[in-house]
Amino acid sequence: MSHPEVHGVVVLARNGDRSECFQDPVTYQPSTTESTPLGEVQSHLLGSYLRNVYFNPGSSSHIHDISTELVNLKEVHVRVKVGGEGSSVFDSATALLQGLFPPNPKNQITLANETTITSPLGGYQYVPGLYPAHSLLSTFVLTLSFPYSRDGGA
Repeated sequence: MSHPEVHGVVVLARNGDRSECFQDPVTYQPSTTESTPLGEVQSHLLGSYLRNVYFNPGSSSHIHDISTELVNLKEVHVRVKVGGEGSSVFDSATALLQGLFPPNPKNQITLANETTITSPLGGYQYVPGLYPAHSLLSTFVLTLSFPYSRDGGA
């Protein structure tokens, strides 16, 4: 199925594999959990998959006119609700974003003295997110969209 006018996508994700979570049956207070290496790999693979589906011009779900090499923070919005479980959702969000926006040597800046500096780790792309304090739900919301106006202009 072809989608010639995909303008954006919203991704709701949870976390990859994590350590056991116990919830107190009286207070409902959850125990702290941590991502496992398997969970981090799962989340990274999900990011790579999303990159292939939405950033690949040959994909029928390609988001037209979105920046695909370097992250454009006007096009990407991240919200991570950690809940009371600890870092597993945050860690999964970070791994997913690493898969979606892998290091790129073009992620650099030229200083006034003409020195060119590339971000650490071969051009690692930092994608900031909104990380509210504890909330009841543990979710990760990612919005990718090409900013356009209602009259069709960019």
